[in-house]
Amino acid sequence: MRHMTGGEAVVDALKANGVETLYAIPGIQLDHLFNALYGAQNWLTIVNARHEQGVAYMALGHAQSTGEPGVYVCVPGPGFLNTAAALATAYAVRAPVLALIGQIASTAIGVGGGELHELPDQTAMVKGLTRWSGIARTPEEIPALMETAFAKLKAGIAPVAVELPADVLLAAAELPAARAAVAAPPRAPIAHAVTRAAALLAQAKAPLIFVGSGAYGGEAALLRLAEHLEAPVVAHLQGRGVLPSTHKLAVGFAEGQRLWAEADVVLAVGTRFHEARRNWGERAGMRVIRVDIDPAQFSRGTPPEIAIEADAPLTLVALAEAVEAGPAKTDRADAIAALKAEIAAAFATRLAPQMAYVRALREVLPAEARIVADYTQIGYVSTGAFDVAAPRLLLTPGYQGTLGFAYATALGAKSANPEVPVVALCGDGGFLFTGNELATAVQHGIKAIGVVFVDGAYGNVRRMQEDLYGGKVVATGLTNPDFVRYAESFGAKARRAEGPEAFADALRWAMEQTGPTLIEVPVSKFPSPWDLLEP
Repeated sequence: MRHMTGGEAVVDALKANGVETLYAIPGIQLDHLFNALYGAQNWLTIVNARHEQGVAYMALGHAQSTGEPGVYVCVPGPGFLNTAAALATAYAVRAPVLALIGQIASTAIGVGGGELHELPDQTAMVKGLTRWSGIARTPEEIPALMETAFAKLKAGIAPVAVELPADVLLAAAELPAARAAVAAPPRAPIAHAVTRAAALLAQAKAPLIFVGSGAYGGEAALLRLAEHLEAPVVAHLQGRGVLPSTHKLAVGFAEGQRLWAEADVVLAVGTRFHEARRNWGERAGMRVIRVDIDPAQFSRGTPPEIAIEADAPLTLVALAEAVEAGPAKTDRADAIAALKAEIAAAFATRLAPQMAYVRALREVLPAEARIVADYTQIGYVSTGAFDVAAPRLLLTPGYQGTLGFAYATALGAKSANPEVPVVALCGDGGFLFTGNELATAVQHGIKAIGVVFVDGAYGNVRRMQEDLYGGKVVATGLTNPDFVRYAESFGAKARRAEGPEAFADALRWAMEQTGPTLIEVPVSKFPSPWDLLEP
């Protein structure tokens, strides 16, 4: 036991759980947490940003790119609300983010007295954006709450949050030393369910596998399973890289839609399986096996024939071992190769302007680089056509589709992975959502590469207005700064690149610099990618 303030107990828990970087903006309700953080700077790096959404997105990038907890701190009320989009994105992609959210004094919560930063019911809002949350009413509650928060993250229950009232951070008590959280052992699949699923897959003439981020950690077993069954593996957004994109069985959604039409058995592992279910429809006679740690997934859409509520990597190992007892399939390779070649040719011809930039990215960047794809044309096409060798190398906002998330998220990814290039692909519409964090990148020496594709519009929406709605163009035009001078005004290095070849040269230049960089790329209207990306 040690005499500690609530603030000191929070810091003690961060240290016990191996947190080395904290993304934070101070404020009056957090004074006694930051008093405690002052003495922790010998082991903890505190990255203070220029906006609360910045610290939350940085924690998201840290978490998405590593699988380790990304932790941010913000004041209550408007500070918390400013982080809501990033927290909702963490929820969508199930990123292990811990939000430490200030609160007004515990005695004033719920009174409605007009306290500084008071919200009508902040706790309810926090609960709605997380998969677990708690609030400390006394300093004695902090050690257990923090331990539970980290244990939830280790178990894949994410994001999580702990609310910290100002008076609780100030109050002192005799408190136990913090302990590193220990997650419960991963849930193994029921043997009978594995046997049934393996039998279905072994009998299938045209099996098809879908993977999402729940399959992270099961890459080797997935490879064995897919190759033995000669089953194409469809990955969408978060699932990219679970099977390397260059593998002969790795396919995207355009190929997946075609293969869906003939699939007799579908295995969906650690994925919401939403786009295929909703847009393509489950055919009569199609037999579906779903593997997920979250049983709620099984009730969405038509119930699967076999539902395995278990750890996906463990289940993939069990399925691979079971199917390998039978003969391997070898009759689909030519057809799959021909389909992949056909779709690749469609990308190359119909999306030639975007693909020129995607190819430049892949040619210049090393395999281990991280790409953060915002909601912009090159970002969209990268999610389907950029070759990804492993999970966590292509970061997206998932189904949340959070415009403007990429630059600040890239700063978190880069601070967590300082030895590899991290590139944010932004449009001029989204970049200025967090472009102010160039100041943070310069202040903390975060060597992320920002790319801004500039067409003077919310380009995707404008193209739809022009092509789908009879030219009813409204509210999509933008007035931009000179992005090179904008970046340089913060102290970053920047240059303009006209065309894909100049863009490739600019990427090489950016990777050689010792600090943050920005590349401005003027572009014109791009062809629509959606019938290939989301058929």
